[in-house]
Amino acid sequence: MHQKLFQLRHLVAGAREYSKREKLERGSIEDYESDWSLYYYQMRHLISNDLIELAAKVRVIQDTSLKQIKESDLLGMDEACRHRLKIGTVTSGTFALTLRESCNKIIHATEFEPQFANSRNAKPYFRYSYWNGKCTLKGSHFGKPWSVDLYVYDWSEAMKYFLDDIFGNVDW
Repeated sequence: MHQKLFQLRHLVAGAREYSKREKLERGSIEDYESDWSLYYYQMRHLISNDLIELAAKVRVIQDTSLKQIKESDLLGMDEACRHRLKIGTVTSGTFALTLRESCNKIIHATEFEPQFANSRNAKPYFRYSYWNGKCTLKGSHFGKPWSVDLYVYDWSEAMKYFLDDIFGNVDW
């Protein structure tokens, strides 16, 4: 899991430079042959698969660790690992975005969309687009819609700290 978290952070950090070097400019994703479409779908696949795999595994670890760690201690670890990190923003709905809740949202999202930004190179001049490290997750809970912008770099970093804490406090 640490390797996947590292890869996600690395993907965020390198996305802009990669897009610049490849001169990828946002276009139609319906043109399945275009460089942009290939980039978009590859990024969407990589990011969503890694997030889903990590979220599912972390939820299992959280639930099984309750045999050895009090739930209040687990919540305290969650909060401590998010300290000074912004893992995301709740854009619709009323809930605290903890690591546990972010995993629930990743697992239960019915819509997933990586966010892209535009930039330009000065010399030679050209425009390019890149994944900015954010993903929008949407779904509903008991008929009430929710939406979250997940900041993948900070989420991955907080999750790394959280797993380190759990693995250091649970006798597997």
